Formats: sequence, structure tokens, C-alpha cells
Amino acid sequence: MSSASKQGSLRRALANVSWLLAGKGVGAILSLVYLGLAVRVLKSEGFGEFTLVFGTAQAIAAIVSFQTWQIVVRYGVHHVLTEEEGPLARLVGFCIGLDLAGAVAGCFIAWGGVTLLKPLLGWSNSLSHAALAFCFVMLLSIRSTAVGLLRLRDRFGLGAMADAVTPIMRFLGALAAVLWDRTVTGFLLAWAIADIVTSIVYWVCAIKVMPRSFVVADLRKSWSAASENPGIWRFAWLTNLNSAVGTGCNNMIVLLIGIATGAADAGHYRLAYQLSQALVRVSEMFARAVLPEFARSHAGQDLDSIKRLLRRSTGLAIGATLVIVLSLFAFGRFTLQLVAGRDFMGAFPLLLVLGIAASLDLIGVNFEPALVATGHAGRAFQVRCVRTLALFGMLALLMPHFGTMGVAFGILVSSLFGLVLLAITAWRAVTRAGNAPVTEIV
Repeated sequence: MSSASKQGSLRRALANVSWLLAGKGVGAILSLVYLGLAVRVLKSEGFGEFTLVFGTAQAIAAIVSFQTWQIVVRYGVHHVLTEEEGPLARLVGFCIGLDLAGAVAGCFIAWGGVTLLKPLLGWSNSLSHAALAFCFVMLLSIRSTAVGLLRLRDRFGLGAMADAVTPIMRFLGALAAVLWDRTVTGFLLAWAIADIVTSIVYWVCAIKVMPRSFVVADLRKSWSAASENPGIWRFAWLTNLNSAVGTGCNNMIVLLIGIATGAADAGHYRLAYQLSQALVRVSEMFARAVLPEFARSHAGQDLDSIKRLLRRSTGLAIGATLVIVLSLFAFGRFTLQLVAGRDFMGAFPLLLVLGIAASLDLIGVNFEPALVATGHAGRAFQVRCVRTLALFGMLALLMPHFGTMGVAFGILVSSLFGLVLLAITAWRAVTRAGNAPVTEIV
């Protein structure tokens, strides 16, 4: 890899982040509006019910998701560098198959899950039916492979445009719900339509950018992708487990709060968590942008470039974290009142604690992509498992005595513990990356 290429890795990642921020900037503003509409119209109990349905769908989606965008980037970069269109198309077919299989399995899980949760959460027949339909839409609106193709080709601008469809459609849907159907079902319908439209836009963009990857003759031979990409099955299962342990458990916490203390408390927690996730979205955007750069450096066996990118991106993340924490203390209360009104100001302590936890996640933004791209997805999963065990241990200790604040402090402690553990693991893995084969997975 040339010196110019080495210096350009972080520059390309930051350019890609700028595209993601452009799309998310519009989304962040609109999300405050449509979230505020939902909170003010549905009130505490209604917003809590909406939160529990949405959390159920997200938890199930995380359990069955293979995060195929990571598979496309991890293995597709080699086919792009060698200009192998056929193997890349078969890889795409393989990932689409995983997405569809996960969606179908998720629908069966959703049916059982909603049936189980209905009496525990006190859902009516109409709400449980709406919840099941919403879960089906969320699961079947697959787009992860399409997202991966756009990132593989560095088409982050086009991806930002597609990503912006979700908040725009949710905003329009929330306005429609306020005007014609001021119920939990009305807002669920708005969110469902937004997911469907976003999925369609992503696939149209992916086909436009990489039409050769959708040749039917190659897609039919997707079964051969496993032999053409050694270790892909292990990588796929690790990303699936990583998603289930990470995102899935976070959404299960909302359900635990709803079961233990009621929908209103779940709504307060979800509002604070949602606002804090505005910080996490910044970290997610950087992680998604930096993963292709780590993958390219590893494909070229350039250990120095990997270390340089990891060191510089970590420094940037620390600086951004300090700014975010200061902003949280300065503007957090105002933002919460602006979005939800005075009735939800009791959620401000939750917002502070969860926001600090999110800022710690931002510092570790690039450690997991570095592990994934250098073939150590297994270690990333191990770290997430240990962190999750620590989280649920803290919940068992704190939640009975401190309620939702106990949950928030449990997340804070697990974030700090996870950051330290992930940093140590990533640096050890990267220092040994030069001696590991490209296809190594553990």
C-alpha cells in the first residue's frame, strides 16, 4: 500500500462520515420532531405501549440478524480488489439468502413472543395484533446486504440519501397520525411504512451502483460462496450472535422495565435512551465508515496502516466525546423539555447517565471494526458477551432497589467495563495482524 494510500485511510473514513452525518443531520432534527409528536399525543401510558411494541420488534430483529452488511464488506473487498464480479455476485446472493432466512425465522419468533408478552404487558387484542403485524414488517423489510454493497463501493453519499428516507417518512407518518389516527396503532403504521419505503430505496440504489452483482445466473449459485470465501459461515454466526447479545439485549431491557414497573416507566426510559442514542449514532456512523478502511488495510497486509488508523481515529473519538458530554450537561434539560414537555422532565437524570454511557461507547467506536476487519470477530463477540453478563449482573443488583435509575447506572458500569476490555483486546489483535492470514476468524 502506497504512502498516499496510508495517509488517505482516515481521510476517506472522515469523508464517508461526513456523508453519513449529512443524512443523519436531517434525520436528527426530524427525529426530535416526530418523537416529540408521539410523546405529546400518546402521553406516558400510550408512548410506553408504543415503546414496548417497538422494542419487541427490534429485539427479535437483532436476534435473527446476520449483519450481512459486515459480511459483504469483510469478504467483498477482496473480490473488488481482484475485480472478480462472479464471486462477488454469489456472495451477494449468499447474504440475501441469510437475510431472508433470518426474516422468516423472526416471524415465527414474533408470533410466539407476542403471544407470551400479551398477558405480561397487559396488551389488548387489537394492540397485540398490531404488534405482530409491526414485527412482521420490520423483519421482512430487509436491506442489510444493500447497505453493505453501497459501503463496499464507498457510495456513502447515496447511502446517506437512502438512510434519510426513514426519518422523513416517520415525520410525515407522525403528522398523518396526529391528524387522522392519534393512537398507538396509528404511529406503528407510520413507522412500518417508513421501514418499507427505506428498504425499497436502498435496494434500488444498490442495483443502480452494482448491477453486475445481481445477475440471476450468479445469484442462483450463491451456495458456492461458502467455498469461495473460507470462514464465512463462522463469521456470519459470530455477527449474528454479536447482534443478538448487543442490540437484542438492549431492547430486552425495555421489556423487562415494562413487565416489572409498567408501560409508563418503560416510556420514560425509552425516551431518555432514544435521546442518548443520538450520541451513539455518531459512533455507529464512524464505525460503519472506518470498517472498509480497516478491511482494505488488512487485505493488503499493511499492519502500519491499521495501527495508524486505529490510533488517529481513537484520538478523534476521545475529542468528540468530551464535546458531547459537555453539550449533554449544557443542553440536555432544554432538549428533553423541548421534545417531550414538562411531564417528562423526570427522565432528565436517566438522560444524563445514559448519555455518559453512550459517550464511553463513542471512545471505543473503532475497536470492534478493527477486530472484525482483521479477522477477529470471535474476540469482538467474546468481549460483548462478557460486557453483557456484567450488565445483567448490575441490573440484578441495582434494579430492585433503584428501578429505572438502577438500569441506567448498570448500563454505565457495563459501558466502562466494555470499553477497557475492548481496547485491550483490539490493540493486542492489531499488533498481531501482520502475522495472521486474511481469512482468519478467531
